[in-house]
Amino acid sequence: MYLSNLAIALRARFERTGSPADLTAAIDAGRTGAEAPAAAPRLRAIAARGWGAAAGAGERWAEAAKGFEAAVALVGLVTPRSLARPDQEHLLGELNGLAADAAAACVRAGRVERAVELFEQGRGVLLGQALDIRTDVTELADAHPDLAHRFLRLCEDLDRAGGSAGSPPVVGGLSAPAAAPADGRPRAIVAEEFDAVMVQIRERPGFAGFLRPPPVEQLRKAAGQGPLVMVAVSRFGSCALLLTTEGVDDVPLPLLTPNAVYEQVVEFLDAFGDTARAGGTGEKRLDGILGWLWDALAGPVLDRLGIIGPPARDRGWPRVWWCVSGLLSFLPVHAAGHHDTRRGARPDTVVDRVVSSFTPSIRALLHARRTAVAGPEDGRPEDGRPKDGRPKDGRPKDGRAGRVLAVGMPRTPAMHELPGAQAETEALARRFEDRAVVLTAPRATRDAVMTALRASEWAHFACHGIAEIADPSASRLVLYDRPLSVADLTPLRLERAELAFLSACETARPGGRLADEAIHLASAFQLAGFRHVIATLWLISDSVAVDLADQIYATLAAGGDPASAVHQATRDLRDYLPRRPALWASHIHAGA
Repeated sequence: MYLSNLAIALRARFERTGSPADLTAAIDAGRTGAEAPAAAPRLRAIAARGWGAAAGAGERWAEAAKGFEAAVALVGLVTPRSLARPDQEHLLGELNGLAADAAAACVRAGRVERAVELFEQGRGVLLGQALDIRTDVTELADAHPDLAHRFLRLCEDLDRAGGSAGSPPVVGGLSAPAAAPADGRPRAIVAEEFDAVMVQIRERPGFAGFLRPPPVEQLRKAAGQGPLVMVAVSRFGSCALLLTTEGVDDVPLPLLTPNAVYEQVVEFLDAFGDTARAGGTGEKRLDGILGWLWDALAGPVLDRLGIIGPPARDRGWPRVWWCVSGLLSFLPVHAAGHHDTRRGARPDTVVDRVVSSFTPSIRALLHARRTAVAGPEDGRPEDGRPKDGRPKDGRPKDGRAGRVLAVGMPRTPAMHELPGAQAETEALARRFEDRAVVLTAPRATRDAVMTALRASEWAHFACHGIAEIADPSASRLVLYDRPLSVADLTPLRLERAELAFLSACETARPGGRLADEAIHLASAFQLAGFRHVIATLWLISDSVAVDLADQIYATLAAGGDPASAVHQATRDLRDYLPRRPALWASHIHAGA
């Protein structure tokens, strides 16, 4: 701790005086603290970050990359699985922005591929831990079935330990018994056994990399359907990392400074309050933010990708997956642009050039594209092998939706009425007829919804949504008796799940202090097993939500994919209400 504080003080003095001796001493103090074997991982990670920051302040980029690399490597030790979720979140809050700084330093040092790896490893840490215990173990089961069996059982025990009270985990579509992990053993003991099994697996020939941070060669597999844009906002130079099947490229983004992003988010949130006031200028201010997003981020990225206009009539729309970090997660990157140029041959708008999707991490995207796997409690093999006969996209063989769950809360105690919620559920019941299961008050209880989710391929929620910026795991959908929260969804494993449409407010809004962790309802539904999630970034209009949902489902019924359906509905509404971005830019697609 002393060394870490000393590094900070010396760096501050170097920034005032420019003394090379202070810079070298700051780097040495941070490095020594990071390498102290007796120190707690949290203090070592903070010292390593100070090491990187000091070197970055002196533009010693190779040294800065080493410091940040050491800090990212310690993140997993800072938040071990033995800790309760609130404790993990608290500790991660101290390291917010680390991944972006690490990526920026690596780019400056000429290590662009390493920048991608560190950006992926240093963000979404809790999401990564959850994905670890949802991994496909087919190869392990073939070579070492006993180890695979023990691994899967301990994964279930960790899920039980991590779930909220009254929310039994779901494995293979069926709920596991609501019990303490492993017959009452403390979570710390289960986590210790899990780590021991991981060591044994990695000692086997061919499994040394089991559940280790994936290298860039593996991450590039996610770019097979379109490029991924990883946006790092850092004081050391913001940039976009473009991941394609050909390799990795970086685009400098000098306008996208941390201070500029902060100011735009403040302006964004304030503008929404202004839209509700008579004579307010909120919509005009939002339009200005969309223009800034184009100039600072989207325009340079799409130009570098060579996507300079809408596709020819005989060509499909190109797709791009955005992976943003920090406060940038609050802003509608998918709607960026100067929309008065939309009718030109080269429009300066995202929606007129590309279909946008979002993903909290590359691993989450690969998880969404996985082949459905068997669970140990549904009568199928316990080795995690793919379920026979199920297409890779999770849809039934006839290409249509399977069972559709429609949850509607037109009237909620102590909250304003949502007549559109009833219209949405009734429309779904008509459209899908015998395949629709409709739950409205008083039947729309949390337990009833949790049970219905296990047997549904598609799920639609038309109700109030509440995002808790200070406690994102408490963000929730408001049901009849108790809310359905992020914490409730986290333990679920719904292998039949395909599409979740969250027609509620703020379902993709992250936490403030934990923005890098992408903790919100959309990511929770993805983690639960839904390959596609349609969600919202802010408060939405009840009547507009009805029209958007109807158009999106019409496109899906005609054989369209969810991302294109959201894109087309957004463009159509934008063309009808171009000066009302608060209405047309609210919905996003996340996932495959």
